[in-house]
Amino acid sequence: MSEKIGQLDLVFVVDNTGSMGPYINTVKTKILEIIRTIKKEELCHRLRVGLVSYRDHPPEETTYVTQKYELSPDTSKIESYVMQMDASGGGDGPEAVSTALQVMNKMEFLNESAKIAVLIGDAPPHGVESGDRWPKGTPDGAKWEKEAKNAFEKGIVIHTVGCFPEIASYDNAVKTYERIAADSQGRFFPLEKADLLVNIITGIAVEEIDKLAIQKTILEDMGVSMNEFPADEEFTDEKISEIVSKIQAKGVKKRAMTARPASAPAAAKEDLMMEEQEIDEADIREAVRQLKSKSRK
Repeated sequence: MSEKIGQLDLVFVVDNTGSMGPYINTVKTKILEIIRTIKKEELCHRLRVGLVSYRDHPPEETTYVTQKYELSPDTSKIESYVMQMDASGGGDGPEAVSTALQVMNKMEFLNESAKIAVLIGDAPPHGVESGDRWPKGTPDGAKWEKEAKNAFEKGIVIHTVGCFPEIASYDNAVKTYERIAADSQGRFFPLEKADLLVNIITGIAVEEIDKLAIQKTILEDMGVSMNEFPADEEFTDEKISEIVSKIQAKGVKKRAMTARPASAPAAAKEDLMMEEQEIDEADIREAVRQLKSKSRK
C-alpha cells in the first residue's frame, strides 16, 4: 500500500472531570505525540483533527456538558485546545459519555476520509451502573449503544482507552468501553499502555488509510467514481470472491496491527506489531459496505 494516500479525520473524545486528575497530563502528552507522529510520518495526504471534551449534565456539573472543537487541518490550533484541557468537577461517578459520542458523530467528517475517534476516560456513561442519578441514561436522551452503531454506519471507528485503576472501580465501565469499541469495529486499550499508545494509534491510522486504498482499487476495477458506485446492487459471494482474486493478483496487501507471537524476545516492548497481510473476503465486504454508504450521501 502507498505510505501516503487519502485523508484522515481523527477526533479525540476526552473526559475532563475531576477524577481524571491523575491521568490528564499523560492523556494530553500522548494526544500531542499521536498528532505529531502522524504528521511527521506523512501517513496521509491530509490530516484533520478534532476534539470533544466532556464532563456531566447539570445539576451534577454546572460548567459544561461538552466542548466541541471542529475537525480542522490546523493541527496546531487543536493542540492548543488539548493543552487547555483541565480535569475538574463531574459530580457523581458516571459522566456524559453518551452525549460526547453524539456530538462527535455530528462533526463535519469528510465523506472520502478515513475516520477514527479515540474515547479516553475513567468512568462509564450514564445508565449502566447502580446508584446513577440517571439510571435509564442521560437526561438529554443520548444513548451510547445508538451512538456506537451510528459511528459504524458513518464509517467512524471508535477506539476506547480506559484509565486504570479508576475505571475498574465500576462494575460495568470496562465492559461498556469494550462494547463501544467492538460495535464500531474498534479496540479497547488501557491507558497503562500509554508508552505504546502513540504507536498503537498510529498503526490503527495506517489500517484505516489502507482501507481507503482497497476502496479505491475496487472503484478503479469497476470503472466508476464514488458517486457512481451501485449502492443498491447485491454483491454475492461469487462477486466478492472475484474482487478478492483481482486485488490479490495485483499484489495489493493491507497492513494490520496483530498480536506479537509468543516466541518474540522477552525484551520486546510491544505486544502488538504491524504486519502485512493478504486482502480477504472480510476486507472486501467491509470496503463494499463503506462504498455503498458513501455513494448514498
